[in-house]
Amino acid sequence: MESIGQILKKNRELKKLTLLNVAEELKISEEILSNIENNYFQDDINTVYFIGHIRSYCIYLDLNHKELIKQFKAQHFPNENKIIEIPKPKLEKNILFSNKVISSVLIIIIFSSFYFLFIEIENPEREYALIPDLPENYISTVEKANLNSLMKNKIIKKNEDENFAQIDNIPSSSSAIASTPKTEDLNSKITLKFLDDTWIQLRDENDEIILSQLMNKNDEYTYNLDLKYSITSGNAGHILVIINQKVKGKIGKKGQVVDSLVLNKDFSN
Repeated sequence: MESIGQILKKNRELKKLTLLNVAEELKISEEILSNIENNYFQDDINTVYFIGHIRSYCIYLDLNHKELIKQFKAQHFPNENKIIEIPKPKLEKNILFSNKVISSVLIIIIFSSFYFLFIEIENPEREYALIPDLPENYISTVEKANLNSLMKNKIIKKNEDENFAQIDNIPSSSSAIASTPKTEDLNSKITLKFLDDTWIQLRDENDEIILSQLMNKNDEYTYNLDLKYSITSGNAGHILVIINQKVKGKIGKKGQVVDSLVLNKDFSN
């Protein structure tokens, strides 16, 4: 096989060029070009410079500089082309201590703890009854129960029998309206208008029960401002207050329980 220097020299002579002509064109000393053609490479000169000179020389002579440089490296530096294979590390396959197994175990433990701590497991033997939503016709009964629970803490001067007797003697809501004298001055009156079925209890200043019953929708009850009746009701949002023939608003919100509320002429809601 011809050396790189021989190939360069042969092609130079074919083109009838002297080393001096090439040196002047490439700006490379004639001595260096002669050493390349004679395959003499000084140890004190870096190989990179020789490769650069050979590339320029090949291009000048219209030769394939890539192939010739590759051939030059193979002839003079064969050890540089060897690829050192680094053996792959051998991984010990230990299932018990692998990261994937440890991560999976931790996830299972976390989810199991969450399930048993925060998710209620249904007991097949129920210790309670399932109660559906109350129908509307039972709402008034619930209001009555709320009203009665409020009154348990009050000091009642009369016993139950007297209270029941007094309730029985109270006229119905319609007769209560009819009993109100039409000739009285309505400017000194409070009228309670019931927008829906509502339990109500009225007491005077001596804590005597004046009225304690379920008032029906659109019923009205009128009394004098000076009587200062206290109102206890299971649903304040169903009672509209009219003072001196002017609507003043409801005594509270829907479903609100009021206890011993006394209205005056300045009430407004």
